[in-house]
Amino acid sequence: MELVARVSTVKAEAELPHSKTEGEMSVKPEMAFDVCWEVYRGAREVMESKRGIGALNMEMETKYEWRPDVRPKMKDWVADFALAGQAALEGQEWASRMVLFRLYYLGLAPYERARHFLGLSERGWVNWSEEIRRRCGAEILRRGMFPPRKYFNGGE
Repeated sequence: MELVARVSTVKAEAELPHSKTEGEMSVKPEMAFDVCWEVYRGAREVMESKRGIGALNMEMETKYEWRPDVRPKMKDWVADFALAGQAALEGQEWASRMVLFRLYYLGLAPYERARHFLGLSERGWVNWSEEIRRRCGAEILRRGMFPPRKYFNGGE
């Protein structure tokens, strides 16, 4: 009987709306963070691979016509992801989590190296990571960065 009650409680918690706007499905902050971090890593990889590419030579381009592009770009995503994390983890009580966020999630340092640098046990790493994913995910949802498709299509 206790197991049935526990399963019912877990199921009820899973169905609670975590972040829901009209016409959208409920998303847990941790999932939003994971998806957005994946996009962040991809954007960083693309930006790193494009370093050193020369600027467009306007003399050779005859049909170039400048048009304003109001949609966010990958560099905007990278900056907004970092700003969301900074906002979510501001304050003295979150300073050590901010170091982890900057080192591992933004700096893309390898797990073992980051964990050793911070002096965390595996369990401590898991606890801090869960806190970061939950707080930053909630901030990402609040800022409208999830789903990324909506962010890049100008909120459409």
